[in-house]
Amino acid sequence: MKMLESVLEFVGQGKEDEFKWVMEILEYGSKYVLPILCAYVINLLLNKYISKERLRGKIHLIFLRGIITTVIWGLALTTVIGNVPAFSKIWRGVATSSALIAAVLGLAAQSTLANVFAGIAISASRSRPFDVGDRIKIDSIDPGYVENITLRHTVIKTYQNEIIYIPNSTVGSATIINYTQEESFSFPIVISVAYGTDMQKAMDIMADVIVEHPVHHGGRPTVLCKSCDDSGVTLRALVETEDFKDNPKACSDCLVEIMKRFAKAGIEIPYNKLVLINSNEKQN
Repeated sequence: MKMLESVLEFVGQGKEDEFKWVMEILEYGSKYVLPILCAYVINLLLNKYISKERLRGKIHLIFLRGIITTVIWGLALTTVIGNVPAFSKIWRGVATSSALIAAVLGLAAQSTLANVFAGIAISASRSRPFDVGDRIKIDSIDPGYVENITLRHTVIKTYQNEIIYIPNSTVGSATIINYTQEESFSFPIVISVAYGTDMQKAMDIMADVIVEHPVHHGGRPTVLCKSCDDSGVTLRALVETEDFKDNPKACSDCLVEIMKRFAKAGIEIPYNKLVLINSNEKQN
């Protein structure tokens, strides 16, 4: 009988120890795993439902998403570190001297904070200079399309598929040219004709070619005399397209067609000619 009671007591003690072990696992999980897991899930949902593709053209929301993500991960890591017994006393000391810590961190991360505040100024302004998807030129950096803006830098992708990371502080103080902010884009094409050419005829041919192009946007272009050079007269006209990406090919197509029509109309395009004289022929 006593043996049975001892066995039951041992089993009960084992179950109690097992229960305590399970509770300890749950406690450690809630302290160290749950904050990181929650931050990961929230970040996953943000990237899924507030993706860069959905926010294209809304750069302020993309930057706001970056701030929210940073805050969430910061809170998660702070919670985990605060639950570590070895750091609890240190954590209290940090909390009591928060002003000093903030000053030290501010000096240490001065450039990073400058990029963050510059990013806020760029993205939050109503008259922001660009949005994601715009083609821009920043100072002397090669033009490219805005791919993303983070807390630290603005991402530009060039025609050569080069990715350029420009600090937000540099962008905030730079001269920015936005090629795609307007409803259409125009670029000049220039071609020379020989002196003695019927100028009105040449101008009409240029205007006809441009206005007949499939992607031409707007009315009939005005052809202007740009300059009178040593070998001929330079004519200039704007090729306007609705999408910037269509403009380079449209300009190329128009120039090729103008040269064909000039040749049919007998309009000469002047060019330098090299004449070789045989010394024997010269003596004869």
